[in-house]
Amino acid sequence: MYKQQLLDAGTNVDKALDRFMGSEALYDKFLLKFIQDTCYKQLEECIKTGNATEAFMQAHTMKGIAGNLEFESLLEVLVPMTEQLRRGDMTMIKEEQEELKLRYEKLYAVIKENH
Repeated sequence: MYKQQLLDAGTNVDKALDRFMGSEALYDKFLLKFIQDTCYKQLEECIKTGNATEAFMQAHTMKGIAGNLEFESLLEVLVPMTEQLRRGDMTMIKEEQEELKLRYEKLYAVIKENH
């Protein structure tokens, strides 16, 4: 397993493996599903068009996925971002989205490189 790369990308791998009953194969299957998921792209589009309601739904979904996979680096951005969007507040969303993009792309690259 490419544990160190995931750790470097802000993932709590040990906690994630506990959630997946110690099965690296099962966790890896869900990592692959993560990079195939469209929430991130949809979130980007909603932010671009200023649709706070739909952006909230995508951010909330992505937050749940990130939580299940223990992507702590993404959660650091997604938790406040989701709450801001819940209120319909788009004032700092573009800046937060830029930080999310950096973290997402790092994690995406690690997973993609290992599949």
